[in-house]
Amino acid sequence: MFRNVSRLYGVLLTVLLATAACQPIQVPVKEQTAPQGLRPDAPPYAVHGPFAVGARDFVIGEGEDAIYITVWYPALNPSNAEEEITYQINEKVDSVPALPSSTLVEAGIVPLLPSSTLVLLGQAIQNASPDVANGPYPLVVFSVGLAGYRQQNGYLPEHLASYGMVVLSGDPRSETLFEEFWAGAATRQIDAKRIIAYADELTAPGGEWAGLIDTEHIATAGHSSGGWAALAGGGAQMDFSWCTANPDLINEGTDCTQFPAHQDEIAAMLGLESTPDTLWPSTNDPRVDAVIGLAPDGDLWGADYEGVAVMKVPTMIMGGSGDSANVPEITSYPIYEHLGSANKSLVALENADHWIFMQPRQDTPWMGNDIPYFVGSDPVWDMDRAHDLINHFATAFLLDTLKGDKEAHAALLPDAVNFPGIEYTTTLQ
Repeated sequence: MFRNVSRLYGVLLTVLLATAACQPIQVPVKEQTAPQGLRPDAPPYAVHGPFAVGARDFVIGEGEDAIYITVWYPALNPSNAEEEITYQINEKVDSVPALPSSTLVEAGIVPLLPSSTLVLLGQAIQNASPDVANGPYPLVVFSVGLAGYRQQNGYLPEHLASYGMVVLSGDPRSETLFEEFWAGAATRQIDAKRIIAYADELTAPGGEWAGLIDTEHIATAGHSSGGWAALAGGGAQMDFSWCTANPDLINEGTDCTQFPAHQDEIAAMLGLESTPDTLWPSTNDPRVDAVIGLAPDGDLWGADYEGVAVMKVPTMIMGGSGDSANVPEITSYPIYEHLGSANKSLVALENADHWIFMQPRQDTPWMGNDIPYFVGSDPVWDMDRAHDLINHFATAFLLDTLKGDKEAHAALLPDAVNFPGIEYTTTLQ
């Protein structure tokens, strides 16, 4: 019986194949779906923009000075391919710890994992051809948190690229989470300028991406330690006097435990002839037009935040009112208050913690039970809703400041911002 059934199936299969061979082959064309955000209730500028998104990796320099970067950019997508990508984290080594600081392994917090398992899922097309015809596009230099990896806030660079921006983010150099994070005070500022110079090379006549990037319109953005790097990129000046002025607020989680102790080394790395007593000189590229600081560090700007008072470029600060790492009362709130810019905004996500700005756990499958659950999640917020709001505010702000988009400007006026869970303060009119 089974033999006869199998024979029948064989005859039917032969007939079907022969029939198919006589028919013209029709390759189904995937229909373009309507743009959408992470959730159906996404606000306007959280909906996917008009450009397809490409992602490509580059390396700037060699050896210990090498910066491993990912670039997100408006791309061509003639076949309507799905925007799906698997980023390889820290591909430059054979085996790395999971966050990826070696101090976490030594402390027994996380296991040592082979680099092949350290991936992050995103929404972009790997190595897609750039859409040069509609360029050039403004440049955004994004800095990740302490000892992080360049794709850990990937949802935001991907989204900005869909609105016609080129975003570059590099792995931080010379940082570990505990013992040796002080060097980042120099390397982050140095590397931001190196990344901008690399964008100049890419987009120059004869460059690999000639005409793609508008390096006369630049923004810096970042999260946590990357947030202060973004502020420095906009002209903020370091001043370690906050540490001596606030002895009761100093604990092992502040930068006061390391930066003042290593200030001579930091000054030497920055090429200064002597160590400043108060405000350090600006190190920014003067072409930077706008800054976004996500939960930025606050104890590097002087006793009265003089370091951010000198900033004049438009700035948006975002933070969680429940941030347990960078407590907003000594970071986001006073930074906003003291900013010297006439164009400044503060977006506070009520009760959100520090890691609200990171990629969600479902996009980092290697985390499992080995990584503390607060990483890549939030105790209060739905991450997709939070990221839709972050995308909305960041995108509207950069369209306004880098492209002069009047509709985006209008979306940031006080009367236009009415989202549950958002406290919004702005000087915009």
